[in-house]
Amino acid sequence: MEPPIPRPPTPPDPQECCQRGCDPCILDYYDRALERWETRIRAMGLDPDEVRASLP
Repeated sequence: MEPPIPRPPTPPDPQECCQRGCDPCILDYYDRALERWETRIRAMGLDPDEVRASLP
């Protein structure tokens, strides 16, 4: 039985960023989570872009 394919992180709403130059910004957290997700998907032998395209 194959492990379930994890869903990608949900992007933050643009209004969640306060535009005050926080370091890290909420968008930075999202970018890092997306990178971890893509690494995990590649480790499963899948293409992250294809997985994203197949999601409802």
